Amino acid sequence: MECGLSRALAALSALFALNWSMFLLTGGPEQAADVRAVAVLFLAQALVTVVRGVRVRLSRRDAWVALALAVVGPLVLAVEGADRLVVGQRCLLAQPAVLLAVAFLPRGVSRWACLAAIGVQAATGWPVEGAAGAFEGVWPVVATAVAGDVLVPLMRMAGDRADRAQQRMRAVRAAAGREEGRREAHRHFQGMLHDEVSSALQAISLPGVSSARLSEAVAGAVNALAAAPAPPGRGERTDLSALVGTLRPPAGTALTIEAPGALLVPSPVAAAVAGAAREALRNVEAHAGARTVRMRLCGGGTGAPERSDPAVREGFTLSVTDDGDGFDIDEQALSSTGLRRSVIRRMVAVGGNAEVRSAPGRGTVVTLEWTPPVAGPAGGGGAAGPPEGEPGGKVAQLQAAVGDVRHPLAAVCLPFLAVMGVVAAIHAPRTPGAWPLLIWYGLLAAVTVALLLRAGSGIPRPVAGVACAFAVAGALGSFAVLPLAGLADYTSWPIGAVTPLLTLLVIVRPPWEALTAVAVEQTGLVFLVVMGPPIAPSAGATVTLLLPALLSPAFGVFGGLVIGRTVARLGGVTLRTEAARSATLASEAARRAREELHRVRLADLGEEIVPFLGTVGAGRYGPDDPGVREQARLLAGAVRDELHLPGVIDRSVRRLLSAARGAGCAVVIQSDSDDPHPPAFLRLLLTAALSEGPVPRELILTVNASAGTARASLVVLPGNEGRARALREAVTEPGSTTNAVVTDSPTSIWVEADVRTP
Repeated sequence: MECGLSRALAALSALFALNWSMFLLTGGPEQAADVRAVAVLFLAQALVTVVRGVRVRLSRRDAWVALALAVVGPLVLAVEGADRLVVGQRCLLAQPAVLLAVAFLPRGVSRWACLAAIGVQAATGWPVEGAAGAFEGVWPVVATAVAGDVLVPLMRMAGDRADRAQQRMRAVRAAAGREEGRREAHRHFQGMLHDEVSSALQAISLPGVSSARLSEAVAGAVNALAAAPAPPGRGERTDLSALVGTLRPPAGTALTIEAPGALLVPSPVAAAVAGAAREALRNVEAHAGARTVRMRLCGGGTGAPERSDPAVREGFTLSVTDDGDGFDIDEQALSSTGLRRSVIRRMVAVGGNAEVRSAPGRGTVVTLEWTPPVAGPAGGGGAAGPPEGEPGGKVAQLQAAVGDVRHPLAAVCLPFLAVMGVVAAIHAPRTPGAWPLLIWYGLLAAVTVALLLRAGSGIPRPVAGVACAFAVAGALGSFAVLPLAGLADYTSWPIGAVTPLLTLLVIVRPPWEALTAVAVEQTGLVFLVVMGPPIAPSAGATVTLLLPALLSPAFGVFGGLVIGRTVARLGGVTLRTEAARSATLASEAARRAREELHRVRLADLGEEIVPFLGTVGAGRYGPDDPGVREQARLLAGAVRDELHLPGVIDRSVRRLLSAARGAGCAVVIQSDSDDPHPPAFLRLLLTAALSEGPVPRELILTVNASAGTARASLVVLPGNEGRARALREAVTEPGSTTNAVVTDSPTSIWVEADVRTP
């Protein structure tokens, strides 16, 4: 904020310096010595303020120096008569003082300083213009003081609010990062269970698997269980051709790999496609009965020619084709974890897609495709960045620095609107035929207030253009009834009446729009003066008379331009800094969430699986031992349960399921999605089904999840009165289910229940 204030004061001081320079150059030899001396002092003070403001060195000392000049200058001029300066020029004696006072002095002191500067100007103008004219002449200074007194503390308070809001936003983003980390860890854990652990357990449970293949599978599973998921490699690239070349052929098949030269893709994409291809090869080994497998990698996407530069050949298509038995796609279960999680979902997670084509007796083709996201237009188009009101646009940058941008804009615009309203009400009735100007000003004030209220969400370009045209046309058209000689006093009030509107637009809209309006108004005013009757005895006197009127709107517009650009730049820095900080926090939160979920999910499941795999891998028990194969079969069932109902089955339920399987019960648990499941209810349902009565012959639990609810369907064969009673009690738990139905007979028990998901 301090930088913005200093730069804005520097810009206004540059205009003050320009005014006093032109005043000295056009005054001629007839200019009195005391007038010239005062002008030189104020020019020097303005130049010093410019330099110190640009270097952000302004302080209380500058405010006290400006106040001293604002008091001494008018008193010196009053000795010989203050009427040697037009009213617009006299205002420039006090305005720098009030601006610096409200910016750098304590609030109580600054108000007294402003009153002193305003009082001296009013007192020295009283003998020339009378009481009413003197007080009318200080209204621009009063409005400047009021605006500054409101604006400066408001900007500082808004900056504090923006900091607090950014802290809250960082907390929200960190929470979002943790949630994304959990989702990512969940996907990783599910894929690891299926690809590594389940494959290893199945290999142990089947006879005839070679020792080398078994050792490889067990080692891969143990390593996967022990390692927490690493964060995705942002910005890193991997040679996909080399990675595909390391894939091993399924047992008993001949694998042919066709790949181009180096094909660099983002590392997360390479990991996803390698995992999906590895699962496709496992399916060939486990189910296809194929003799040959062909893998073909093409860069550039489907049908796209390969490009020579490996750094840009990101799109690709990888096909895995076997000549095995094939299967009927339509009959493939939706809950098939191999295709759904390890192939299709892997590719979808990185923005690609997977397609499986097969038919009985015709083999299977798995096609993996990925294309890089389409980038926005580059270079040459002169894109101006995000539009106003959009995240990252000018209004968003202002709001990042000062909070609600309407508050400081109101402090800038409303005092000047009120001042000009009073001036218009005083002067319009004095000029015959000028009453339409009051209507024009009323509409102009209404448009300014309406745009101010809209500033927080962005002002459309057509609306801003129409408002500028209306303001400038009215200001220049006013001289159809107002005399040009009125430029010496407030009779020409419409020239400055456009200042609040243009100041508002130069801050929240692209600056060229308001600057163009100012240039058109000033060019039109110069044209009217040149083509109209003389308003002063000489050209120098005419310039001296015209200059304050020309600079009246320019002060507000250029000041708004600099403060708007500076604050927007600071806001942009804030946004970028906060974005980088938030990304770091979110990344760290996601990393911790991944590790936490991995530990929690592994705590119960890994307690049995890791020692078992370690024992088999160390060769203490041969895989041909029936007891080892049976244990592997039971653990593989537990892994499948975890895949279908992630995070639902705890240790006690897992033991019940293993005991039932060991006693010959055929247990099938399946789900159609990874959406949240109701863990407490499903545990209660399984516990009730397996704890009462003899071990059932068959148990099938199906969960179909949707947004907010899950339908649980349980079938237990054969029927049992005690088990049916326990299940009825389970589904009538208060607040847990709706539309629960338990049907029992001597042959079976059916449970249908709709359950609210967490």
